[in-house]
Amino acid sequence: MPEGRITYVGHATMLIELEGSSVLTDPLLRDRIGHVSRIAPSVPELLEPGAILLSHAHRDHLDLPSLRRLGISAPVYGPPAVVSVLAKEGRKATAMKPGDRVRVGAIEVTAVPADHDGRRVPVGPAEEAIGFVLAAGGMRVYFAGDTDLFDGMRELAPGLDVALLPVWGWGPKVGPGHLDPERAARAAGLLKPRLAIPVHWGTYASPRVWWRDDPELPARDFERHAAEHAPGVAVAILAPGGSVPLRPAAAAAR
Repeated sequence: MPEGRITYVGHATMLIELEGSSVLTDPLLRDRIGHVSRIAPSVPELLEPGAILLSHAHRDHLDLPSLRRLGISAPVYGPPAVVSVLAKEGRKATAMKPGDRVRVGAIEVTAVPADHDGRRVPVGPAEEAIGFVLAAGGMRVYFAGDTDLFDGMRELAPGLDVALLPVWGWGPKVGPGHLDPERAARAAGLLKPRLAIPVHWGTYASPRVWWRDDPELPARDFERHAAEHAPGVAVAILAPGGSVPLRPAAAAAR
């Protein structure tokens, strides 16, 4: 029976395993990045995945020291801004734009749109960010990266098993181009997956944030809003390091 597993490594880093193949998204594995420190347990050594998917070039999604820790043999996929950053480091990556597809073992990976400015630095022209839909063995998983609500989200990925939706960040607030718990719940209502998993919370924090003593609060807020905006969608809150098994809808219904 085809099966899979999704592990919330932390922040936007997800280990997605489907039918014996695996991808790792936006790896951020350090205990500190700039003034932001990891408040979740440190990341243990990870087996190298079949591929690394990078949604955009922001430093908390494209972290060069974390990529070095993972080694260099796994292929890397991301939007053109990601390819440009990695080229300066002497590392090859393959550019993907919405609609592009690649295969990683048993997994078909499709790039999809995101509403987020994905440039590396906060100056110069805006750069595209993307999300990914992964499909294998009758299972479909959407990884949003960073995004806001946008036109077309309802038709983005019909028949989803899991949506991995960002609900917060590392600072005291989130701005345009991001989802907060309420907007993420609205996204779940548009996407209609069997299961929504809040991500991008409870992992890193700047010194002064209102939720630091209760890092699960954004995820619980998402679950509360989802009951209103996405009543047919189950919610699983995974602490950083936690996993959930995944089976095709037909098998899960038996």
